[in-house]
Amino acid sequence: MALRYSSWWALLLVLALSACGSLPTGVQRPVSHSVRASPDESPLARIAADGLPPDAQSGFRLLPLGSYALDARLALIGGATRTLDVQYYIMENDASGRAVFRALEEAAGRGVRVRLLIDDFNSTGAEPLIEALSRVPNLEIRLFNPFCCARTSLAGRVLTSLGDLPRLDHRMHNKLLIADGALAIVGGRNIADDYFTRSPIANFVDLDAVVAGRVVPQLGVIFDRYWNSEESFPAGLFSSQAVEPASRAATLERLLPADATRIPIELPDRDILGQEPVGKELHERRLTLVPGLAYAVADQPSKRLEDQEELENSSLMTGAVFQMLGARSELVVASPYLVPGKRGIAVLRSLQRKGVEVTLVTNSLPASDSAIVYFGYARYRPAILKSGVDLYELSAIAPRESKTIFGGSSKGRLHAKLAVIDREVVLLGSLNLDPRSARKNTEVGVAVESPALAEQALRIVEAMKSEAYRVRQAPAGGGELAWAPPDAADDDETLDAEPGVSPLNTLQRLLLQPLVPEDYL
Repeated sequence: MALRYSSWWALLLVLALSACGSLPTGVQRPVSHSVRASPDESPLARIAADGLPPDAQSGFRLLPLGSYALDARLALIGGATRTLDVQYYIMENDASGRAVFRALEEAAGRGVRVRLLIDDFNSTGAEPLIEALSRVPNLEIRLFNPFCCARTSLAGRVLTSLGDLPRLDHRMHNKLLIADGALAIVGGRNIADDYFTRSPIANFVDLDAVVAGRVVPQLGVIFDRYWNSEESFPAGLFSSQAVEPASRAATLERLLPADATRIPIELPDRDILGQEPVGKELHERRLTLVPGLAYAVADQPSKRLEDQEELENSSLMTGAVFQMLGARSELVVASPYLVPGKRGIAVLRSLQRKGVEVTLVTNSLPASDSAIVYFGYARYRPAILKSGVDLYELSAIAPRESKTIFGGSSKGRLHAKLAVIDREVVLLGSLNLDPRSARKNTEVGVAVESPALAEQALRIVEAMKSEAYRVRQAPAGGGELAWAPPDAADDDETLDAEPGVSPLNTLQRLLLQPLVPEDYL
């Protein structure tokens, strides 16, 4: 599983140790731009146009199932005839990652222009693949904010870097795939087995969407902004040695066999929303879409380097908070990493004064993949409840229905980033409600005005709540908090001890919570 970049201790090491490397200077970055194929040029563009209802500006297809999400990505890549623009925080060298890497290589082989942009922090495991693929014709790879040296291990990368905290701490958290400038996938999933319900141990409960219509060119402009930025470096600059073409082809075939895309994907006939797999629909030259009025938003690639005032005015988090503050009656939010801070609590209290019903869904400690971030959340839990919020924590224990709802029976971890405002507006993307998303990482998302899409999103949240503990203030005379299990028969059936939290966990929280600066959560 990839590392969530929140370790204060690693950052202290960077500051404490002298560095011996630097990034290349005078880098040539040929400028290129997204292309929007016409329906006459691209079957995907034709399907997208036919799938939009009359007068609809944009169309959306939510992907709550991990297996459907992988199927959709491979279908879009396989159906592209002109261009593929792909941008991810994590692309693992596992079965799912190799399937996507191989599909991109095959697309380049049939003449599709492929631009692949990967954040460099988690690329260590895929380094040999990236190096081999960076020399494939029609396939250009760039690394966002790369480490300069000792690239075979994360420790080596950190210890030989400049010790420049602002640069190292600035990560591209975006997740985006655009095919032929006609269809896109945007949301919370990275490219790895545990995002597509393929891990036997633990899988992320996540959400993204296939997107069509006018919002897709907006996403293309966002991709171009990152691709052509000074933070993105051609991957070939970091190749360890020159390789002859024959040897390069043999290496690529060894690392990425021809059958890599033919991994078995368990696809139920329909998902929780009654939808068929995207790949099946595209094969039949159709795509079911929910219409909506939408716009795409993203942080600037240089976000962490901007001054604080500019950051406060322009960040994706600021825009999302303003939209949430505009709620009139109801706000429903799912966020795996939830550290509201004093400003977030002020927002919740403002909504409480307006009479807005607020529901928050996040991870329990056993379900979280970042205990430190969870400890940061836990310190605000009493204040969240005092703000009148209905608070739910996803249980890590897979219940009997999880295979139907989310496509797996292993341990579940919330990773979806979603907000539904007044049952009319849906916010979906890569943004977590924590300081790192607010101030350090770059993020991307879409805001959609569509009651029909909002209704679908709320059905997904209800499925999450059915697998979550409801957290409450304990009755007078009891402990501070109480937890109602997912299968509780009535409101009085509660636990006064935090489920799945051991005395050791409690000790870790007491020791680490005061030491970790909130900005790094």
